Amino acid sequence: MNLIITLIIVLLFSYLFTSLAKKIRIPSVVALIFAGLIIGFPFINKEIIAPNEGFIFVLGDIGLLCLMFLAGLESSWKILKTEKKDAFFIAIFAALIPFILGFVIFLLLGFPLEVSLIVGIAISITAEATKARVLLELKKLRTRVGSAMMGAGIIDDILGLVLFITVTVFFKTAHAKEDMLIAGAIIAFFIGVIVPTNAVEKKSWARHMENVLILTIIPFFFISMGLHFDLSSLFLDPILLILILVIAISGKLIGALLIKPFTNFKLKQLYLIGWGMNSRGAIELAIVLLAFRTGLIPVGLYSSLIIMALVTTIIFPFIITRMIKKNPQIMN
Repeated sequence: MNLIITLIIVLLFSYLFTSLAKKIRIPSVVALIFAGLIIGFPFINKEIIAPNEGFIFVLGDIGLLCLMFLAGLESSWKILKTEKKDAFFIAIFAALIPFILGFVIFLLLGFPLEVSLIVGIAISITAEATKARVLLELKKLRTRVGSAMMGAGIIDDILGLVLFITVTVFFKTAHAKEDMLIAGAIIAFFIGVIVPTNAVEKKSWARHMENVLILTIIPFFFISMGLHFDLSSLFLDPILLILILVIAISGKLIGALLIKPFTNFKLKQLYLIGWGMNSRGAIELAIVLLAFRTGLIPVGLYSSLIIMALVTTIIFPFIITRMIKKNPQIMN
C-alpha cells in the first residue's frame, strides 16, 4: 500500500509541474527536472521515496530507456537532408568548441582525464526534443534556420553518444547492470531514430505515446536523477557551477559563430543557432546520470552539470521568441 501511495504522489507531482510548464510555455523537460530535484530533497525523500527507493530506481532505469527512445524519435533524418551542409558545419563546430574548452580547462584545473572527458561530452550535447517542441509551437521547424538546428542536433547527439561509449569502455568503470543500461539507452535512441518520424510534427500516435510516457514512466527517471542530486555541493563549490555554465554557453555560441566562412547564414542567424544548440536535454541528462552511477564523475560535478542542463534549456525558448519578434524573417 505504501508503494502505491508513493507512485501516485510522484505521478501527481510530475503532472502538476508539466501542466504548469505548458501554461507558462516552458519545455516539459524543465518542469520534470524541477520535480525530480524537489522530490530528491532529503526531507521529502525521507518521507515519500526512501521506503521504496530501490523500486523507484528500477522505474527510473525504464524511464531512461523511454526518454532515450523519445530523443531518437524527435530526430528527423529528412530534416537533416534539407540542410545537410550547414547542419554538418554547425554540428562539428558547436560540438567541438565546447568539448575542447570543457576538456582542456578541467584537465588544466587538475581533474582526472576521464572526468574532463565527461565534462566535455556533456557540454557538447544538444537537445533535439526541446528544440523541436519550441520550433513547432512557433511554426518555425521547417525554416532554413530551424532545419539546420535540428539537423546539427542529430549529429551532435550521435557524436556525444559515441564518445561516451568510448570513454566507458576505455576506463571500464561500469558494472554489469550499468553496462546493460548504457547499451539499452543507446539501442533505444537508435530505435527511435529509425521509426518513421512524419508523425512527430502532427497529433498522431507518436505524440500521444510521448504524452503517455511523460505522464507515466519518464518522471521516474527525473526522480532517480534528483535522488542523486546534492544541493549542498553547489554551495560548497559555486565556482564550479559558474565555470561550467560559462563554458557551456560561450562554447556553443562561439562554435556557431565560427562557421560564418562556411555558410551564407548571417551573424544574427548564427547567434540564434548558437542559443538553439545551447539547449540541453534528454541525452545530456542521461549521460551525466550514467557517468555518475558508473563512478566517472563525483557528486558535486554531477549536480553542477544537472543545473547547467536546466539553465540552458530554460533560456532557449525566451531567446528565440524575443529574436523572432524583433526580426520575423530571421529564421529564413
